[in-house]
Amino acid sequence: MYKDLSAFINKTTDINTLLTFTLQRPVYEPDNGATSWYANIGLGTPPQTNLRFMIDTGTKNTWITSNLCNSSACAPHRKFDPAVSGSFKKDGSPETIDFGAWGSMTVTPVKDLITLPGNADAVEIAFDMATNYTGSQFQELICDGGIGIPCHIPAGPNSTLILNLLSKKGLIPATIASFWYDRETLKGEVQFGGVNINKFKKDTFNVIELMDFPPDQECWIVKLDSLNGLFADGSTRNILTNVAFALDTGSSQFKGDPKFINAAKKVITNNGQYPEVIQLPGKVSDYPYPVLELVLNGISYKLPPEKYFIQVSENEWHLAFHFLADCENEFLVGTTFLESVYTVFDFDNRCICLAEPQ
Repeated sequence: MYKDLSAFINKTTDINTLLTFTLQRPVYEPDNGATSWYANIGLGTPPQTNLRFMIDTGTKNTWITSNLCNSSACAPHRKFDPAVSGSFKKDGSPETIDFGAWGSMTVTPVKDLITLPGNADAVEIAFDMATNYTGSQFQELICDGGIGIPCHIPAGPNSTLILNLLSKKGLIPATIASFWYDRETLKGEVQFGGVNINKFKKDTFNVIELMDFPPDQECWIVKLDSLNGLFADGSTRNILTNVAFALDTGSSQFKGDPKFINAAKKVITNNGQYPEVIQLPGKVSDYPYPVLELVLNGISYKLPPEKYFIQVSENEWHLAFHFLADCENEFLVGTTFLESVYTVFDFDNRCICLAEPQ
């Protein structure tokens, strides 16, 4: 664990040793709770570069939609074509992965080369090639696949853990994934191997140790000291206290146990007096919604209403709080919060680090 920022930065003094992928997102996002962030990463030989991958700290799975999938849920997605890749290899028999409320995915375990940024050579990875989806959520995803960045090596096969593979091969100096996104310019990056010290204010660096929270062993979970509503009259209303809280780059909204979501909505909407959906000519600022304060490791992070409402179209905004089935006593957030901070996921030191962006 880092006692001060210098100990952290000394591990990654040269950002040229890091692998930097450009993060993108559309202006508008679907109200399905999934991340709108993605990176275009080449897969196969020659590289198929139009594929959109989420870099997902909420799962161990690395996967891509293939052109072998003909279901309606696959129709909107760009697809990997194994037949035109000279480096493609099958690595197992078809199986079905259950994603709970999200549905299921039929996959074939395979291997192929992933294109790394800069002058780095492509590296062979194992991943799941999706041949079928059930559940409308997969159809609504902006991304075509995902790269799993779990908080530790799960039980069973772990060959799809790309961050760990890159570290073992000496291609990155540390098992660290760092995320930065500027919502105003729609520009961002994710770096494997360390941090970009030019993207955050050093005096705001906050190291938060992970919690053990079985049986959900894939998500990066920390203690949320409190979630509060701060009102214009100076009053504060507590919403949640001492809750296990996952930071999930594969998600967008605040999600989880209905009792947590209902508690937040009750305070934000003043017991239902203010709308959860706003359409033009209305706007978010028409209502006295509170500023949300998240306190993590004693540090306060504030989200104004304009940041916890998502824009789903040119004319419509939705409150970014979403029920998640099969998530008893769980609470998580993705880009709704992460677009306001610089976030570091450190596998070896079992911590998440947050800082104010430059």
